[in-house]
Amino acid sequence: MSHTSNPTLYKKLYDDILQNIKAKKFIDTNRLPSENELSKEYGINRHTVRHALGLLKEDGYIYTKKGVGNFVSTIEIPYSITGKSSYSSKILDLGYTPKTQLLSANIIEADKSIAENLNLPIGFSVIELKLLRFANGLPIQISYSYFDSFSYREILKNLEHKPFSLYGILKHCYPDLKITKVATNFSSLLSSSEHRKLLGISKNSPILVAKTISKDQNGFLVEYGVSYFRGDICSVKINLIEEEI
Repeated sequence: MSHTSNPTLYKKLYDDILQNIKAKKFIDTNRLPSENELSKEYGINRHTVRHALGLLKEDGYIYTKKGVGNFVSTIEIPYSITGKSSYSSKILDLGYTPKTQLLSANIIEADKSIAENLNLPIGFSVIELKLLRFANGLPIQISYSYFDSFSYREILKNLEHKPFSLYGILKHCYPDLKITKVATNFSSLLSSSEHRKLLGISKNSPILVAKTISKDQNGFLVEYGVSYFRGDICSVKINLIEEEI
């Protein structure tokens, strides 16, 4: 059997699904019918169905949860540059349910980039926290946070904080600490195999990269963060008025 999709068939399926999305046909669960169901309904092979779904995903109309199915992309996450609030509070403000999973916590030697951004010598010991963040159960962000391992050594003693919240841990360990983002640099790249595995995205999906430096209320460096966002549902929001917390 040929694996070449009939352009008329997959275009019709694409158009029909898009029309149903705009008509809010899937609003109850936001979940699309399975590939098998679409194949039977339209009398076409699964390769053609997969082609149409792939185009809908590329255009940002749907996303895939591996092993679960395809869903309408109703989640849109604006990344705030100047916000002082934590990830959880930002996601709650957007009307979604936040969750953060700690993937690893290690003490490593600072490479050139980490050292420069934390104003430390190369090779200095730093804490590296690797986090996976969710909104409504959908993984949207992989984050690496770096701290001076001496100044912020209490972090590693309090990782059992439930539900996990990095800023919750920081407030618990250092109640007088007030953190502000002072610089954020954005770039984009194509997803790596690790990005695809953790975020459940397809090959060649775009990734938004944010590198952020944070300081305390006295102007001392606290955190250097590198975050990788799903490019299909995350965007950049610039706040021109400083937030208060």
